[in-house]
Amino acid sequence: MRQLRSIPLALVLFSLSLSCAPKVNEEQQAFDSLASRFVSWYIADDPVRATGLGVHDWDEQWPEVTAGDIERRRVELTGWLDELTPIARESLEGDAYFDHRVLEYGIRADLLEWEEVRSWRRNPSFYNRIAARGLSALVDREFAPLDRRVDSLIRRLETIDMIYAAAEANLDDVPRLWADLSARSIRGTMTFLERDLPAALEAQGLAELPQEQRDRLATAIAAASERIEQHRSWLVDELTPRATGDFRLGAELYRKKLLYEEHFDFDIETLKQMNDEAIRNYREWVAREAARVDENESAEQVMDRITSSFPANDQVIPTARRYVDDAKRLILEKEIVTLPADTLPVIRPTPEFARSGFASMSTPGPFETVATEAYYNITLVDESWDERQQAEHLTYFNYPGLLGISVHEVMPGHYVQLLYQQQVPTDLRKLFMPGTLVEGWAHYAEQMMVDEGLGGDVPSVRLGQLRRALQRHARWQAALALHIDGLSTLDAAIQFAETAYFADFPALRETQRGSYDPTYLVYALGRMEILRLREDYRAAVEARGESFSLRRFHDELLRLGLPLPLAREALIDRR
Repeated sequence: MRQLRSIPLALVLFSLSLSCAPKVNEEQQAFDSLASRFVSWYIADDPVRATGLGVHDWDEQWPEVTAGDIERRRVELTGWLDELTPIARESLEGDAYFDHRVLEYGIRADLLEWEEVRSWRRNPSFYNRIAARGLSALVDREFAPLDRRVDSLIRRLETIDMIYAAAEANLDDVPRLWADLSARSIRGTMTFLERDLPAALEAQGLAELPQEQRDRLATAIAAASERIEQHRSWLVDELTPRATGDFRLGAELYRKKLLYEEHFDFDIETLKQMNDEAIRNYREWVAREAARVDENESAEQVMDRITSSFPANDQVIPTARRYVDDAKRLILEKEIVTLPADTLPVIRPTPEFARSGFASMSTPGPFETVATEAYYNITLVDESWDERQQAEHLTYFNYPGLLGISVHEVMPGHYVQLLYQQQVPTDLRKLFMPGTLVEGWAHYAEQMMVDEGLGGDVPSVRLGQLRRALQRHARWQAALALHIDGLSTLDAAIQFAETAYFADFPALRETQRGSYDPTYLVYALGRMEILRLREDYRAAVEARGESFSLRRFHDELLRLGLPLPLAREALIDRR
C-alpha cells in the first residue's frame, strides 16, 4: 500500500475533531474512526485523484494500475467493507447515520467497477484519461510555485510509461468503438502535451526557471510524446484488429451501477416508463410553446429556426459571459439561492484533451486551499471539421441554448454548487457526491431559472430549455437502448436526433458517449427527483405551519451534499 505521508490539514482537523467529540456509543466511535481512516487511504491510493481533489502530497506520482495493483486495491476495498458491515447504521446519529450509507455504496460502486464493469480491462480511454488528467492538473491551476509544479510534471512525464505499459498488458475484450474513440482522443492528449502544456507554462513564467530545469522538461515532453505515439500505433495496429468486445452492460449490472453510484433502486421497466412519460410531456410542452411562435409551423420547424440562429464561433464566449451576468442578477433579485461568494469563473475554450463534450465546468477539488479558480469551458469548433460539421456543432450554442448552458455550468449550476462545497459537513460526502445531485442540480437549475423569469416570457427561451431537457431524456433513452435493448450506436443516434431535435453529427457523438458513460441519465433523473423533492418539502414545511422558501430549500439541499434519496430523508423526515 502506498505510504500515507503528510495528510492535508483538512483531514487532520477531521480526525482531531473526533477526539474532541462528546462521549458517544461504541459503534459511533467505530464508524468515526473507520471513516477517518478510509478517507486518508482513499485519497492516498490514487495520486492523480489526490491532485484533482486538492491534496498535493503525491503530485509527482501515478496510480498503480497493473493487474496485480488492481487486485490489491480490490482486496483492500473488500476489507474496508468487511470492517463497515458489523456497524449497524441504525445505531448511528447525526451525519454518521447518512455517511454510513454513503461509505457503503461508495465502496460497493468501486468494487463493481473493478470486478464487473472492468473499464481497466476493456476501455483504452481508462488509461489515457489518467495520463491526461495527471498532466493537466499540474498546469491548470497554480496551486504551488511553478518550479515545484514543473518538477512534479517532469517526474510524471518521465514515468508515464507505467500507465501505457499497464494498458498494453491489461486490455482485452475491448469493443471496437472504444478502440476507435481512444485512438482519436489520444491525439488530443498529444496536442495538449506538445502545444497547450508548453503554452500554459510559458504564460505562467516558464522562461524565468533555470535553463537546466527547462531542458529537462523539454526532454521529458519529447520522450513522453514518443511513448504516447507508440501507444497510439499499438491501439491502431494491434488492439483494433482484435477489438471484438461488447460494451453493453445488461439489465442486472446496469441496475447495480445505478444503485451504488446514485442510490436509486429502479428496475429497468420502471426506468423506461418514467423516461417515456417525461419525453411525451416535454414534447407536448414543446408543441404548445412552438405554437406561440408560429402556429402554422410544426414544432420541428420552429425548433430548427431557433437552433439555426447562433453566435459566430468567436462570439460564443462573450455571449456566454453576458448570460452569466444576467443569471446572477436574477438570483439576487428574486432571492433564489444564497451566493456564498461574489466571484465568477474564468470562461475559456475547452482544452484540447477535454473536448468530448460541448461545455463543462472545471472546478478546484474540495480540499484545494490555494488555487481555487474555476473555469467555464466551452468547446468551440474544431478546425479539422468540415463546414457542415462546424455549423452543426454551433447549433448547440444557439442563443437560448447558450443561455441554458451558462445557467447549468455557472449560475446557479455547477459553479454555485462548488461554492457550497466548504459547507458540506463531512469529507466522505465530498469524495462520493453522485451525478444525480451534481448534474441533476445543474439541469434542474435550467428549468427552475426559466420558471423564475430568466429570459422573460419568450417562447424561444422556454423552447431552448425544453430542448436541453429532451437532450437529457434522449441520453436516458439511448443508454437503455444501447445497454439493455441492444440497439446499434447508429440506430440509437437516429432515435436521439428525433427525440431531442438534434442534428445528426452531435447526436452521434452524444450516443457514442452513452456506450462508455451508461448512467448519463443522471442529468434528467436528478432534475426529476429534485423537482419532486422540492414539492414534497414544500408540503412538509406548510404542514408544520411554516412558509415555504425556495432559497431555503436550495441552500439546505446544497449544504447537505447527500445523494437525493438520503437528502429526502434528511430534509423531510428530519432524522
